[in-house]
Amino acid sequence: MRSSRKENKEWFGNIFNENYEYIRNYLYYLSGDMELAEDLVQDVFLQLWEKKDSIKDETVRAFLFTVAKNDFLKSTRRKKNDLKFRSAIFENSENKSPEYILEMKEFDEKLQRIISEIPEKSRAVFLMHRIDGMTYNEIAGNLKVTVKAIEKQMSKALSILNEKLGKKI
Repeated sequence: MRSSRKENKEWFGNIFNENYEYIRNYLYYLSGDMELAEDLVQDVFLQLWEKKDSIKDETVRAFLFTVAKNDFLKSTRRKKNDLKFRSAIFENSENKSPEYILEMKEFDEKLQRIISEIPEKSRAVFLMHRIDGMTYNEIAGNLKVTVKAIEKQMSKALSILNEKLGKKI
């Protein structure tokens, strides 16, 4: 096991140099977006550093690819929810004034930022209910949890939105 700070830095540097390009390319192949791949590969190596004491040398590469795939999937889910939500807000804005559209766009950007700050479970419940129009029972069935758990997550999401927006949703 690596015991000193210097050994940790050397170990990390070696792992980084040996694997960075492979992981970045893997993420690029998954996403088709080099900018996203660059962002995600940084997150992968940050997670490696955070867990450096519990990772064995022989499983490092498998760890990196697993984290990369999971981060990519999370990113994809986030984008999917973001795009679906945006289209729901703007689908009927064709006959509105430019000022109204601009105000809605600014509000949407603020709302998207706030929604992205909601913890993942609460955010998923909120979007499933408000965007997909699912009932609490349907959400509970899909997530295999109780309706009470859904109510709690929804309450948490609404509380955060209320706090950040300064008004009732």
